[in-house]
Amino acid sequence: MPLPSRLSAVSTGLLNACFAVLLLFSTSVAHGQDDKALYGTGEKVFKQNCASCHKPTEKMTGPPIKGAKEKWASTGGDIYAWVKNSQAYLKANPGDQHAHDLLKEYGGSVMTPNAISDEEIDAVLYYADNFVGKAKAPEAAGGATAEAEGSDNQTSWQWLIIVVLLLLIVVLSLSGVKNQLQNALNEREGKPPVPVRSVWGNIWHWAVTHRSWALIFGFLFVCWLMVLQWDYLWNIGVYGGEEVPHYKPEQPIAFNHSLHAGKMAINCQYCHSGAEKSKHAGIPSASICMNCHKAVSEGTTTGTAEIAKIYAATGWDPATQKYSGTETPIKWVKVHNLPDHVYFSHEQHVAVGKIECQKCHGPVDTKFTVAEQWSPLTMGWCIECHNETAVSQMASGAQPNGYYEEIHRRLTETDMGRSELRKYLEDEKITVRELGGWECAKCHY
Repeated sequence: MPLPSRLSAVSTGLLNACFAVLLLFSTSVAHGQDDKALYGTGEKVFKQNCASCHKPTEKMTGPPIKGAKEKWASTGGDIYAWVKNSQAYLKANPGDQHAHDLLKEYGGSVMTPNAISDEEIDAVLYYADNFVGKAKAPEAAGGATAEAEGSDNQTSWQWLIIVVLLLLIVVLSLSGVKNQLQNALNEREGKPPVPVRSVWGNIWHWAVTHRSWALIFGFLFVCWLMVLQWDYLWNIGVYGGEEVPHYKPEQPIAFNHSLHAGKMAINCQYCHSGAEKSKHAGIPSASICMNCHKAVSEGTTTGTAEIAKIYAATGWDPATQKYSGTETPIKWVKVHNLPDHVYFSHEQHVAVGKIECQKCHGPVDTKFTVAEQWSPLTMGWCIECHNETAVSQMASGAQPNGYYEEIHRRLTETDMGRSELRKYLEDEKITVRELGGWECAKCHY
């Protein structure tokens, strides 16, 4: 075989081998990535629409979601219609015994209507059926189990590293084959062999002899570095989210949120009473703590050390069961800080929007000990939430809201409103953005 043909055959074989490795890797993870994407979508929709009343595998205000699809299918009911509007479903299906049994078992309260699609309901059901806890996502095809948080970023980097390594192998292999064939030609023609160079020497020689390609690759490399620096600069001063560490200052008292809000099921607004009535949620006074800790003087994990700090702050003497009159204010460290030019009202989100605390503050009832900033609180994060969060316009919901009832009336009783409503309902829901949630003056005025 002539030398050029041998070189072509070797090159083709190496490329085929690389593509075979890529194909094997992609087929082994493709199905797993689809599962993780569906799981992530279901988790997101669940937290936005269901987490206030349901848990994936445990009873709460409502029943656990795991296995619900099979139960409804076995009774012949329509779980999709039930989730979207349970009150309308009961009226249309008075003989559905399973629906009436659920209503009776959980106190007779129907669910708030949910403006979600069948695909989103399927994603929530998949999430609940495969729920394995906070740290991990469902097992992917081939037995690989990936962490739920940051899995997409990790996968992207894995692909990039694999592609770069494969290309490097191809380049080095072809370079070695080319040098061997060139030496064979030189030996036949009586010319000196190709000089032996190091890896960097070969790279420099290639760059000198292929200046156009070297400039292109150099330009792309500089652009990549600039993108990395741009992303780094965007995260300066940002705490919380998936890509940067959470801000978790040391507090004077190690208050355990997961114990109080989770295990003991104390409503967040019992301590943060301003959340429903004021712009600020407020930090509870030590006297709120004393409502319980007059009788509870020892914690489950810290003994008497942390509760003694509350006694010192309020001047309470547990021995005499009396107040001394000497108080020492607790110097709490503020966790969530918004810029001065940003307006945010807890009342608007909690009382009007019916947003659960976990939506912004994370799993305080299951994961937190000392408070930390869970969400990044950036402008992009806020407007994305306004873009995705659906607003219930139903006047017959479990928690009727006069503000949205009036908007619903205007959208349905006027000619202009009906045309606007048809435009908004193209995706079967009305979001905060479509009600003016992206207007600049809402947060900056």
